[in-house]
Amino acid sequence: MYYLRLLARRYLQEAREEEEEEQFIITGKTLGDGDSIANRTTSITLHKREARKPCEEFLSCEKYGAWRQEQRIVAARLKKHLKARWAIQKLIHEQLGRFQANYKRAMGPTKMTDVAQFLMPKWIPAHELAALFWLGDWRPSTILELLRSLAHSLQDPVGVDRALSQLIHDIRIEEAVIDEEMTEIQANCVLHLPFGPTNTGGNWLALARVRSEFKKIHRVITKAQNLRTKALELAVTKVLSQTDAAEFLVAFVGIQESIHEYSMKHKTRKGPVCIDELAIHSSMLE
Repeated sequence: MYYLRLLARRYLQEAREEEEEEQFIITGKTLGDGDSIANRTTSITLHKREARKPCEEFLSCEKYGAWRQEQRIVAARLKKHLKARWAIQKLIHEQLGRFQANYKRAMGPTKMTDVAQFLMPKWIPAHELAALFWLGDWRPSTILELLRSLAHSLQDPVGVDRALSQLIHDIRIEEAVIDEEMTEIQANCVLHLPFGPTNTGGNWLALARVRSEFKKIHRVITKAQNLRTKALELAVTKVLSQTDAAEFLVAFVGIQESIHEYSMKHKTRKGPVCIDELAIHSSMLE
């Protein structure tokens, strides 16, 4: 019995010591201390304030300030690039507008002599006419084929080539329709104009027929010019990215100039017109 009492007393003493230890950890006071609740609260509050170190708060503010500065720098760079993109887009539209203005020259009212000038411009050297011109200017599919030769240097060569192949296919169908119209007009000219074998009418009737055929030719030229505009606009706005479109327009103008300069050098030579493909290709690559 005495042994059991001794064990019970030791157990209670150990439980008391554990409880005092837990209370000391929480409040900093033992159970026997007579401090008021206010003192205990102050002790706890002081303990919490000591956890906030001014140095850590300063470092936090410094990091936040640095982060905001980086944000401002990046935003300024983005704004600068956006302005550059807007400037490039504006130049692209201006360049397209120049091509459109050139192609639309043939769409207004014209005289019969003007139609001949649209078909075979006197200001274009013979080599250039023979190599590239179709109803007064570059064949639309030729412009697109030129773009295909540059596709390997673009941002998305595979995607561009896929979209370009479909566009060239569609444009060539429209070219074929225009070619058929022009072939029919030429056949009518041979058969019904004054130099044709079946001409039996007077001069006034022959002149009326000439004017009628010239009007038809003018409509065909207008269709050809519209198709050129369509091909160039679709390539620049639908197939290419903004950067690729700008690079293509620069390359297109450069190649036009190279071919024109090459043709001008050979303009004064005598003899039939012949095209040196190797020489033209070399001038394109320079």
